Amino acid sequence: MANIVICSDREDDVKVMISTLREEHQVIFCDTASIDYNENYLSTFDLIIDHKNSNEARKGNPIRKSFDKGIPVLAGSPIYAGSGQGAAVRSLGISKDITYDISDMHRIINNTDVISGNYHGNFPVYDRKIYGFRWCIYYIYHDSRTSANMTPLLIRNFYAGSDRLTVLCATFRKGDLNLYGEPFAADCAFLGFPFDVELTNEGMNILNDVIFWLLNKTYITAKVKDQDGTLLPSHEVYLHSKKSGDLIAKHKSDEHGEVVFRIRNKFNYYAVAFYKNGGVKNAVAIDNILA
Repeated sequence: MANIVICSDREDDVKVMISTLREEHQVIFCDTASIDYNENYLSTFDLIIDHKNSNEARKGNPIRKSFDKGIPVLAGSPIYAGSGQGAAVRSLGISKDITYDISDMHRIINNTDVISGNYHGNFPVYDRKIYGFRWCIYYIYHDSRTSANMTPLLIRNFYAGSDRLTVLCATFRKGDLNLYGEPFAADCAFLGFPFDVELTNEGMNILNDVIFWLLNKTYITAKVKDQDGTLLPSHEVYLHSKKSGDLIAKHKSDEHGEVVFRIRNKFNYYAVAFYKNGGVKNAVAIDNILA
């Protein structure tokens, strides 16, 4: 059970999400206009979630300051479309360009590191038969105005016929560069789901998987060496899912030749490093990396 705070301008905008998460976690609502919406209070929680928040910037970015202390953040939709102004998605440097669409059909793309389910084709995030077309899904653009380190999970389509993917959910690892060229201080994610309607089973699986990924961290340290056993600094190492072979993350060894993998419990990985200068051993792999 995690201690989670959900920040929003109105509790009505997040009450369904609060009720849903309280089945497994301790969840507190924080009004962004209240005196509790500050760095000292927010940084006491295991996870910060925001949704329809217009006060992040005007309150001095308390979510960003808590995030800089290492608190993971799940950034939700802004208060209005066309801008992330005021919301954590902007202060964290995830995206400045956000839009919405009245649709509930989406397609998941590959991200073995976060999502454990198997999804094929389109599926609904909420039940349109119950809610009709009233509920908006928010997207961030996968382009130059969005973090180059985006790991998108869900897409709707190519926006307006261009080559910019509209991404409904994306994850970012600690150390990835944000929109401003700064490393993320902790793991974070964007989720454009509505917070005031019940989600379908598929939507709930994605929500739970992303939260699990943000809260359950296991780190494994490895050393990168050449064929003579010399440690190699600033050397790229690729972490893959053993089940699918998908590239999960690209790391670079530090000045001591060490690299730290951030892996998920119950998942099996392998890592590969290629020797730039050739030699008898032109690559080395570490198999069966388990939490």
